[in-house]
Amino acid sequence: MSQKSTSKKTEFLLGNESIAAAALSAGVRYASSYPGTPASEILPAFFGFAERYGVEVEGGWMINEKVAFEAALAASWAGTNAMVSMKQVGLNVAMDPLMSSAYTGTEAGFIIVSVDDPGPYSSQTEQDSRFAAMFAKIPVYDPASPKDAYSVVKKAVALSQQFKIPVVVRPVLRVAHSRQDVEIEIPDSEIKPTANFHKKPGVWTATPKFRLELHKKLNEKLEEIARINSLNIENQLNKVKSSDCLFITSGALCHYLCDLGIENVIKIDMPFPLSSDILKSICESFQTVWVIEETYPVIELQIPERKNVKGRLSGHIPKAGEITLQKLKEIIDPPRTVKTVSFPEKKPRLCPGCGHRPVFYAIRRSFPHGIYPSDIGCYTLGTNIGAVDTFLCMGASVSMGMALASLYKEEKPVISTIGDSTFFHSGIPPLIEAVERKAPLVLVILDNKTTAMTGGQPVPKTDIKGMVKATGVIKVEEVHAYELEKVKSKLKECWNFSAANSSPSVLICKCPCVVYGEKISHGKPHKVDTEKCTNCGICYNVFECPAIEEKNGKAWIDPILCTGCEVCVKVCPFSAIYSS
Repeated sequence: MSQKSTSKKTEFLLGNESIAAAALSAGVRYASSYPGTPASEILPAFFGFAERYGVEVEGGWMINEKVAFEAALAASWAGTNAMVSMKQVGLNVAMDPLMSSAYTGTEAGFIIVSVDDPGPYSSQTEQDSRFAAMFAKIPVYDPASPKDAYSVVKKAVALSQQFKIPVVVRPVLRVAHSRQDVEIEIPDSEIKPTANFHKKPGVWTATPKFRLELHKKLNEKLEEIARINSLNIENQLNKVKSSDCLFITSGALCHYLCDLGIENVIKIDMPFPLSSDILKSICESFQTVWVIEETYPVIELQIPERKNVKGRLSGHIPKAGEITLQKLKEIIDPPRTVKTVSFPEKKPRLCPGCGHRPVFYAIRRSFPHGIYPSDIGCYTLGTNIGAVDTFLCMGASVSMGMALASLYKEEKPVISTIGDSTFFHSGIPPLIEAVERKAPLVLVILDNKTTAMTGGQPVPKTDIKGMVKATGVIKVEEVHAYELEKVKSKLKECWNFSAANSSPSVLICKCPCVVYGEKISHGKPHKVDTEKCTNCGICYNVFECPAIEEKNGKAWIDPILCTGCEVCVKVCPFSAIYSS
């Protein structure tokens, strides 16, 4: 017998888990994603809840965010409530279908969860997905807590169903990765994925002429949604006690205002679309209006006249960086003296035994005057070893490497690095371009069989070597990452080929991730012969193994951290490291 959604239970949930539970109870039956911190937990939580409650669902991890978006949108066109989730930079990858989906609309409910990273803490940017939603003319919700996220997701699905429009839900890191008691509804297992696609000429197949009409209809939808949004704001205004100062806020920052004891607060659940009439009325009714939002002035920009408004545009709130509770307190009530406490910073490093480390070391040693474009993932940490010169966005290591190689030709080696997951995500098209342009580039694919930086999500089982050859690359070599001398030899072999033939070559360096991959049996932790050690620092400064540090004027290996990979034995020029 199926469990109905009238049953409820309270669970202590992560914000991302709350989002997943809400989507499932709201009838979402297709979910897709590409992993990226701080959004990675949403998809596995969705499928975990579905399995727990016997709910049939479809979807899964996709090769990139664009594919995930288009798949979920197609499911909604077929009558199945759908959700796609990603981090804010992933939304950039999905921007093309995002913009068009606003015009075409949906059939069933379709929500886009884009988790932002103000700070940023694990991203290339601290961009605001609410701004992208406003740019695309798509309604966007801004949840304030895990509990609020549950409520907001259900509202978003309902709004999408009502207006047949995509809806964005934008939690920030502090919402996605905090925990709270959340009352969830047990999902109805009788609601299943449906395959009920109806052809809609002029909508699903809208040519530019039809797109103009769809754009007009979209604007009409937004006007009606803004009117509904105003009702919630008006209800809150009726409870405001004073006309001196009003704080308008959205998302997690509303709790900070409460913690500071501020009473005159209007919490806007849906920062876009807003009615200009009600915003104008608010500014006319209060002497001062503070707009507290993160990270772009989305609400502030929609206010018609901002003479008495304090926010990011007025310069009262910093235009970059996360707004912490302490920072907000200083902004609203600047202290005469500020006490600061500083802690020593520790830079992130590759894990002990990571197969990426010997590859970066080999690149640096083999081509000391080379250029090293890299990519987004664990391998950005090759910067510490001096073997990463650039990283921009996913796949850019190949594109930028191609351009640099074309400019330098055979004068300077260009060695690009990219991970297996990132190669499948965005590295294949630029590699095809590199072949077409005959760029003398060496591309090193660091194959650790997982998407490690975001939590060990799976990668496609497609044969990488076969895929590389299919792009037209002639020279493709494989090597195990721990075989340091062989890695050096293969690198030079690949470069010699590329330089002689004006053609890209690829070296696939294989080594399972030491955290999420298949465990490799190594020997016991290594030790240092203090008689031979000269404290040259190569093992802990240049090779930068976290298991090795300086102690009493000599290198010392922490037996707890050492994985016994033996690469340090090959690195030490004085044979001072040995297996115990």
